[in-house]
Amino acid sequence: MNGPTGFSLTDDALEEVTAWAAGREDRAVRLGIVLDAAAGLSVSESARGLGVSRPTVTAWRKRYAARGLAGLEHQPRSGRPARIDEADVMAATLAGPPAPRRTWSARSLADYLGLSHTALGRVWQRWQVRHGAATEPVALPLDPVLPCHRPMLLAAWAADDTGFVVLTDAEARARPHTKAATAEERQMRYAALTAVMRQVRADREDRPGATGRERHETGGRSPLNNSRPETPGIPIRTLPAWNAPQWAGRHLHVLTWGGVEGPTGLPDGAVRHAVPSSMGWAATVCLIAQLELRHQPQPARVALDSLAEAARAHAKTAPGTPFWWLRQERQVAAPRRDSVHRAFDQLALGSFNEKLVIESIRVAGSLSRVEIAERTGLTPQAVSRITRNLLTTRFLVADERRPTSQGMGKPRIPLRLRPDAACAIGIHIDPQLISLELVDLCGNVRAQRSFPVAEGSDPDPYLKWMTETAAQTISAVGPLGTKLLGVGVAAPGPLDVHEGVLLNPPLWAAWGEFPLRAELNRRLNVPVLLEKDATAAAIGERWLGTGETSTDFVYLYLGAGAGSGAFLNGDVFRGASGNAGEFGELTAYAVDHVTPEGGPRMVPECAPMSAVVEQARAGGLTGPDDGTLSYDAVCTAAAVGDPRAIRAVRNVARVVARGAVAMTDLYDTDLMVVGGPAVRPEVAELYLSETSEAVNRYPMARRVRPVRVTCSTLSASAAAVGAAAGVFHMIFAPRLRTHSSTTT
Repeated sequence: MNGPTGFSLTDDALEEVTAWAAGREDRAVRLGIVLDAAAGLSVSESARGLGVSRPTVTAWRKRYAARGLAGLEHQPRSGRPARIDEADVMAATLAGPPAPRRTWSARSLADYLGLSHTALGRVWQRWQVRHGAATEPVALPLDPVLPCHRPMLLAAWAADDTGFVVLTDAEARARPHTKAATAEERQMRYAALTAVMRQVRADREDRPGATGRERHETGGRSPLNNSRPETPGIPIRTLPAWNAPQWAGRHLHVLTWGGVEGPTGLPDGAVRHAVPSSMGWAATVCLIAQLELRHQPQPARVALDSLAEAARAHAKTAPGTPFWWLRQERQVAAPRRDSVHRAFDQLALGSFNEKLVIESIRVAGSLSRVEIAERTGLTPQAVSRITRNLLTTRFLVADERRPTSQGMGKPRIPLRLRPDAACAIGIHIDPQLISLELVDLCGNVRAQRSFPVAEGSDPDPYLKWMTETAAQTISAVGPLGTKLLGVGVAAPGPLDVHEGVLLNPPLWAAWGEFPLRAELNRRLNVPVLLEKDATAAAIGERWLGTGETSTDFVYLYLGAGAGSGAFLNGDVFRGASGNAGEFGELTAYAVDHVTPEGGPRMVPECAPMSAVVEQARAGGLTGPDDGTLSYDAVCTAAAVGDPRAIRAVRNVARVVARGAVAMTDLYDTDLMVVGGPAVRPEVAELYLSETSEAVNRYPMARRVRPVRVTCSTLSASAAAVGAAAGVFHMIFAPRLRTHSSTTT
């Protein structure tokens, strides 16, 4: 190849691109650019022969290499597209950009959505967005206008060109005092929910893989907008009756599309709002989801998972079937207290009760002394003594007083953890990248560093980097660094947690049998905890994410390899050697991938990232520039609807999901969290849908145990943040035993 963007064409690909351009003079130049690249002509030679500029040739070559025929389609780069879905623009704005940026710039978001900078600016101006952030509360430009303070999505219905959404404002006194969902979680849920809600469409010929960006670029009519001011003749019997007594007494708002009036039997006082044609139904649902995640993340996660599951089920129904979802109210339950032995000394009793108070406050976000006593079963006197000590040591801090639920009596003083009371460092050792994150007691990442790993390299230079970076990070966070409790290390299994070594880790033989924990302890002079990466991710999810109110769940960790961690009966389950949840062998037996002797063989799909790349390459997908195909490139191609990329991810996800079935049956859990570096926002819905389908279809107990499948709130950083959370769990989790995989 003479140019960096050259590539080869298979016979099938040549026939495909030739047929695409047949009889279309407007596509002749793009066809010539592709054929020149396949023939080995340089960019300059192709530009001269076709009479176009070199940047034009380079751009079309890159787009075809990355996206196939979809990349050769014209995309508007300036001016207003035929239709802009302003709700989708706002949902993307609220979801935020990838790290390290915290807010979008107008130009970067415009490029991401395929809009012109001017068009995006007009949308932001109408929605009062400044510096990439919307004003609070967000005012939906409906008729009449609806200011959203703390919206809760209650119901959604759609049929043909009509639809409605019902929402309310969450009561301030009932709002959990937890922090909003992280930017990473908002991005993940925005991408996954947008993908699945687009399946709720009457027009089944629309490609299910189409993305928000393609919606902006197409001029076709959305099936759920208000392009028609009225929709006469809708039989009232086709609309669901409002039959949700748990929402009685709430102030309801009904958003309507296509002239439909909404559900029948609404309580008095419900306000109906007509939605303008600039806001699509599915995008508005995703926008409300983003707002809810900001203000009440715990109940929002359960509701949005239920909504996504309903959309997946609807995609399998006959065309024209109305979609209907009703939120089922679930209170955020206090964590179940484990049964403990009664025969222990007074010192252990005091330590246990103190940890029980800390755990209760951590899960709830903030609690008054009365609420702590109710949740823990401790006497008010014991709670008063423990909280007084924790306030004196500045481990807790008091919030503003709040009135009682009846509005009578002495106002309660909520207590919460001080973020700067303690911190821990988490290190994720991976065959491709070493990540280091410093996390405070409330789960906020205060510092983040990473270092690429060369294939087959020895540990010494990386241990030096870890030591120096840890010291620099501790110094950079100021006084918080003096309260370092320890360092957690997450690494691929199998491990010997008693000796602190990796045992022949797959994909990384050079680190096998190395005394990792002891060496880090010697260099850092702090307690070091060694965990399997999937186990660390499960601990992080329990302390900082979706599993924080659940006593039993399985974490399916997908990255360079596939693993699983489990929380059972309120505590992490490690097994006798720290290697519980060996996922690859269970998957091998599930898909009958065994040796002639009957033992498990390595399942290629249990290395998800490399397996996806290999399958995409076998399907004809090539990478940009030099033709090297990366996992990032496949995810990007899947996000824009490339069938080769989507098929590769689905194939891998389907095999991994069979292993997830084995985990569900083995542990009898009803919650599965899916995360890790492989679960990028662009492809999250593909992994979630295949996993949910399998664990709710194949297990023996499926009739009595529906399994909720949800995305991780930590995702790509799950192992590193989870390793830090493991230090907190070791010190503060209420238990009467120590952790065996640490050294001091």
